[in-house]
This record gives sequence, structure tokens and C-alpha cells, in this order.
Amino acid sequence: MAGAHGAGLLERIERWAAALEARGLARELAAGALREVLEQSRGERLDLADDPLLVAMLCGPTAVGKSSLINALAGAQIAAPGLGAATSAPTLYVHERDDPARLFEYSQALGQLGRDPARIVRHARDPLLHKVLVDTPDIDSAVRTHRETTQALVHAADLVLFVTSPEKYKTIEAARWLAEQRQQRAIAFVLNKWDRDALGLRYAERERIVEDFRATLRQIGFLDPIVFKVSSLTAISPVEPGREIENELTAVAAWLSAGLDRTAAAAIRDRRRRRAWGRVGGAVAALVPAPAGQSPVALAAAEGWTAPRTRAVQLARAEALLRPAPALQDAARPVTPGLLGSWTRLARRVGGAAGAVRGLIAGWGAGADRSAAASGPLGASGFGDAAAMLLQQATRDLVTAAEAGRLVLGPVAAAWEEEVARLRRNLGRLPDETAAELSGAALRLSLRRLTGVAALYAVECLIAVVLLLALWRVGAGFVSGDYASLGLLVNTVALLFFLLLLGQFAGNLFFPPWQDRFRRLLAHQAEERIGAAFARGAELLHQQLDATDRLAAEGRGLLSDIDALVGADMPALTPADDIARLFPATQPAAAPHHPVSQRS
Repeated sequence: MAGAHGAGLLERIERWAAALEARGLARELAAGALREVLEQSRGERLDLADDPLLVAMLCGPTAVGKSSLINALAGAQIAAPGLGAATSAPTLYVHERDDPARLFEYSQALGQLGRDPARIVRHARDPLLHKVLVDTPDIDSAVRTHRETTQALVHAADLVLFVTSPEKYKTIEAARWLAEQRQQRAIAFVLNKWDRDALGLRYAERERIVEDFRATLRQIGFLDPIVFKVSSLTAISPVEPGREIENELTAVAAWLSAGLDRTAAAAIRDRRRRRAWGRVGGAVAALVPAPAGQSPVALAAAEGWTAPRTRAVQLARAEALLRPAPALQDAARPVTPGLLGSWTRLARRVGGAAGAVRGLIAGWGAGADRSAAASGPLGASGFGDAAAMLLQQATRDLVTAAEAGRLVLGPVAAAWEEEVARLRRNLGRLPDETAAELSGAALRLSLRRLTGVAALYAVECLIAVVLLLALWRVGAGFVSGDYASLGLLVNTVALLFFLLLLGQFAGNLFFPPWQDRFRRLLAHQAEERIGAAFARGAELLHQQLDATDRLAAEGRGLLSDIDALVGADMPALTPADDIARLFPATQPAAAPHHPVSQRS
């Protein structure tokens, strides 16, 4: 199998799962199962292009001779008997020309063991070059971590050799987890200590012992188990004449040779990886979301923004047209120090008083409406609160519809709430921002402003001239006894009134009232911000729907890639394949057997 492709596929699956969780599309249990499977897949070495090392694990109960079997297979004393039983961690046997740092490629647990000098044995036995033997703690230990360590290491093994003895073969029932691995890795069973001294009085029952062991294996799922009867002692010291007994140590070595052969090893890895990829595919399939872009809820939601947006704009526009403008005119129009200025100040005071009376009367009529608005979900007492409430109601209706239609919104609902709060803040400070903008524009130096100021002061000067001429004529007549006529006074008043009107006209011409402009600008900016908020709400939903459809399609593509990878690089094994014999049959079968009594 192309391991580079497998590594890339695993990375794609991890990124896909992370995207699902970010969008809220991953169910917690299914996502946890996928994470666990992906973690196990690293132990299965699905991300490696080639296996420079082959891992064979030996497991079994206490004092059954695993270390002696290792020595017999190595043809030399490389393992100290009893070491596995006396420790709480496995022991690794690695050739001196193999780099222990490569063990991290197979599993974190193996890599950590390779760093511990007390847990690794280096040897120079060439038959075990590029092969790592793992002697695990006893599965019948009272320490629970011993069993857990063995169960965890099995995911990094290509071959498993379960070693037991005629006294302890019933212990296999405590290792039912091993049956779950029978399709991922080669498994064989060894009845060690198969010699006259170990069997003692049970020597005559050895055939029934073998049959009872096979029956026990069938009960936990091994239909046709591979069982070897071995005496490791005969490989180390000669046996006295007349005390020979059948010994299948050579068959065990042949079985391991088949498993350790590079061609056979590739077949073992392919078979193990095929099952591992099957588990990955099953976990991915459980997370693939249903397409959402064409669901009834999605189609209805796409049209669900228009009416609330139109209504929100209408309310904001009406509110802006009724909004009293700040005293922009005082800042924009200069007040001259003469009669025209006094007239302007008086007019403003009268206009302000009249506006306050109109506002008070309007407030009495709208008091009930403001109380009802203030009791809404947002407390619509400020500018634009009613529009924000409409956006909030629209999003909440969509959330309800999505829940009813099983459409996963994920982070969209929270983003909508943030958008509602942002719109309320933006509209609430919009009147002050608009007033500040208009004030800046009004005070900005321009030709029109300079002309207006000059016109106002010119009118003020003309008024002063008229008043001075009228005063001089009245004073001169009083001195000469030729008193001013009534016509002079009427003409003076008429001329002054005309000049005041002229000054008012010039002020309105060059400094037009800002009330209407303020309201129009406020309504326009409110409409823009409301439209942008509704558009962002719709875009958030659109992004979620697109992400759901994209991730659904990506998930189906991942499943297709897994099928293609397994089909192209790991063709199915047939019963005729030589390697098939390395794997026990998969279906349990009931078979009558007669239990054999166990004696220490």
C-alpha cells in the first residue's frame, strides 16, 4: 500500500473532522470514536510508506516460558528468564543494527520503551535483523496496568504469539480482546513446556489437553486456531534418551519465518491495514452530514429575510423623520453682535420653546407605544431598537425552524445574537454620529460659508447705518426745533424690518436649516446599517449551508478514497494464498469437548 497516500488521507480526515467540529456538525460520540480510531491508526502504521521493522509480540500468563521461547527462536541466550514476570513494563528485543528511534513510527508506547535502557535488549542475532520482539507483562497479573499495557501494544504488532502452558491454558479466557485482533494481525498459540518433566502425571492426557485448549479457543472466536506444542528446554540443553517428546519448535520457527519473510510480512501488513482502514471508514461514515443546501428549511430561510428587513427599514426611517435634531443650527450659523443677531437669538428661543411644547404633546400620545416597545426582548427605548428586535425575531424564528427540520446551525445562532447586539449598538449611537458629521461639515471653511458670513455682517452694517441716520435726524430736529415727522419713523421701522428679513433670507440661503438634512442623513445611514446586518445574517446562514454541503461531499469523497486505496493497494487474500494460514479462521464454531482438570 502507498503509505504516502495513506498518510495524506489520514491528514485529510483529521482536517475534515476538525472542520466538522468547528461547524458544530460532529456529534460528540461519533467524533470521539473517530478520534480514537485515528489514534489507533497511527499504531497500525497506516501513515507509513514501508515498514522497515516487523513487530512480533509475545503475550501470555505468568511463568509459561516466554523468555525461554525467545531464546530458543533466537538460537542464543538473549532473554533472561523471569524478566517479564518481575517487571511492570514490556521488554523489547532489537537488533543492534536497527535504530530504536524508529519505534516512534509504530507507536508512542513502543518509542517510549525504546528510550528506556532498562526496557530494551540489544542483540546481534542476524535471524532477527529488522524484527522487534516484544515480551509483554503477564495477562493474569493482579496489576491491572499489566493487562492494559498488553492490550494497547497489540495495535503496534504485526504478529502475535500467545504463549501458555498445559497448566495455564485456561487463562486465554481472560484475553478475549485478542479475538478482536484476529483479522488484523497474524496470531498463533504455543503450548510451551511440552515435555515429560513439565507434564508429569498428565503426560498420558496430552491429546485431551490439546483438544480442550482448541475448544477453549473456539469458544472465544478462533474456529481453526494455530496451536504449536513446544518445549523450549530441548533447544537449550539435550534431552536424556528415552525422555523425548514431540516438539514443534521447528514449526513455530517456520511459522515465524513465514511471517517474518518480507513478502509475507507485506501481506500481513496489508491484511491488518485493510481491517484498520475499514474501521476508519466506518467512523468517517458515521460523521458524514446530510446535505443541507436544498432542504426545505434552507430554501425557506433564504426567503425569510426580506419581509423583516423591509419592515425594519420602514420603522427606522419613520423614527428618523420624527427624531428631534440637535442644535446644529447654532453651531453652523454665526450670530452677529447687532440687531440682526439679537433677532436671530430671539427666533431660536421661540422656536426651541415651540418645539419642546410639540414634543411634549407628541410624547403624551406615544407614551403607550414606548412602554410596549420597552418591554420587548431588547427594550426598544433607543433609536433603532425596534429594527434590532425585528432582526432578533427573524433569527430566532430561523433557529426554531432549523431545529424542527434537523438543520444544524452550529456557530451561526451565536453569531446571529452577536449581530443583533452589534446592530443595536450601531443604531443607538447613530444619531450622535450623524450630528457630529453634520457639525463638522457645517463648520468646515468654504467659499459659501465665507460669503454667508460677509452677507450677514453687511446686513448688520446696513441696519447700523439706518439706525445711525434715523438717530442723527431725530437729534438734529430736536436741536433745531424741526421735530422728525411720523413718516420718518414709519420709514425707518419699515426699512429695519426689510433689512431683518433680508438678513434672515441671507442666513437661510447660505446657512440652510439642518433639521431636514439631519433626518434624511440619519434615515439613510440607518437603512444602510440595517441592510448590512440582515445581509450578514443571511451570509452566515449561507456559509453554514455551503460548509455542510461541502463537508458532506468531502466525507463521501474520503470514503471513496479509502475504498480505492484499500482496493488498489491491498487486494483481497484468497484461501489459496500461502499467507492465509498465518491467520486463524474468523467464525466461532461450537464443538463438544471434555474439560481437562487443571493441576498446578
